[in-house]
Amino acid sequence: MVTIYDVAKEAGCSPATVSKAFNNYKSVSEKTYKKIMEVADRLGYTPNNSARALATKKTWLIGVVLSQELHAGITHPHFSEILQSFNLRVSEYGYDIVFISKRFGDKASSYLEHCLYRGVDGVLLAVGAKFREEIQCLLDSDLKCVSVEGLYPNVYTVISDNRMGSLQALEYLYFLGHRKIGHIACPLDSVAGRERFEAYKEFLEKKGLEYNPKYVVEAQDYTHEAGKVAALEFLQKTFDDLPTAVFVAYDDIAYVTMTTFQEKGVRIPEDISIIGFDNIKLSSFMTPPLTTIEQNRMLIGQKAADVLVSLIEDKPIDEPYEIRIPTRLIMRNSCMRISD
Repeated sequence: MVTIYDVAKEAGCSPATVSKAFNNYKSVSEKTYKKIMEVADRLGYTPNNSARALATKKTWLIGVVLSQELHAGITHPHFSEILQSFNLRVSEYGYDIVFISKRFGDKASSYLEHCLYRGVDGVLLAVGAKFREEIQCLLDSDLKCVSVEGLYPNVYTVISDNRMGSLQALEYLYFLGHRKIGHIACPLDSVAGRERFEAYKEFLEKKGLEYNPKYVVEAQDYTHEAGKVAALEFLQKTFDDLPTAVFVAYDDIAYVTMTTFQEKGVRIPEDISIIGFDNIKLSSFMTPPLTTIEQNRMLIGQKAADVLVSLIEDKPIDEPYEIRIPTRLIMRNSCMRISD
């Protein structure tokens, strides 16, 4: 088994310098760092995590808390990409991730108890507003936390610019000539649902367009079933006065909205244009392909990792507590221009 002494001998430096390089100490020059890493790779050196934990007084583990009840698990198209990016980034710093639940083995536990048992150095939070009470113990603890979903006082959050994305979607519809624009919101107790709905109202006011309550429906959760209920409610409320376009605040619900409308004989985009928010992979395979707002999930994951590692390692962070990631309009075939 290759040791740091073997690496040090081959690299022409002390074992202490090798150890510092493996633990990202700033006192190691870039030239020396690169040489040590090249030698370690060539010799096939594998770090001993137990020894490293003893030496650094860290476990090099980061806990990840997910809201499975919100369908925000690792298989969710939005969160899976964020988590993949986050995991790749923290691994570059030498950390591994462990998923934290409220059970440990066959026993119930709090998120904090599980984190303390694992000895994690920090926590990534991917939970919605409904679970504030359940993670309050984490927020009140000394653990370093970064969120990619909820907003909490004095906790760094890396999240898409929901206002920017919503206004991009609505300005595009306005550019196409639409003046009667509806909105199917995702749950308004979520950050995304609330901010996208507020942007919708702001846009109408800015353009001098009337806010019509029957043009607005809230999906009660993020499931396809809730999307179906919301789409049917929207049609029932607007059957005698269908808007020319609808801004759907979540692509999964946009997909269900499109299929439900089509089942009821509403053509897209001939009878109504639909624009979504997220740009999940399914969006480009819908019929017609969905015009939507793209979230930069890779950047969200990377930035969350950078901030959390900086917190863990007591490095300065030149960022606000709310770090907003820009969005981008993706134009496809679910929207069409109409005459004034």
